[in-house]
Amino acid sequence: MIKVYVSPSCLSSKKVIQFFDKHKIPYIKRNIIQNPLTESEIKVLLQFVPNGVHDIVSSRAKFIKMHAVNIENLRMKEVYELIKTSPTVLKRPIILQEDKKRIQIGYNEDEIELFLRDNLEKEFDDYYKIF
Repeated sequence: MIKVYVSPSCLSSKKVIQFFDKHKIPYIKRNIIQNPLTESEIKVLLQFVPNGVHDIVSSRAKFIKMHAVNIENLRMKEVYELIKTSPTVLKRPIILQEDKKRIQIGYNEDEIELFLRDNLEKEFDDYYKIF
């Protein structure tokens, strides 16, 4: 199952949800602001990114800038706590497909189509069976 981690005020999050709905792709949506990630969920995300924390934490996040947070100087426990207590530091949306061991961060329709190739092919196959 595809999990989509979003925040309600994020335009990219809204676009990815619209994309999934339009293509009738099943997903589980998680508002990370109302329901922050747990430490174990953060660890799962980090398993799928090549550059670790830098791939999921935005250096441009307001919290990072206001508090002059240098991710390089944080221990992993501190990173987990930062993400749990200030989820807006995460890049969004995050699309995770654990069973296929893949992750997509941010909204780029072309990249999402590649990411979801198997799912979209099934949709088109089902569509053409009607004719």
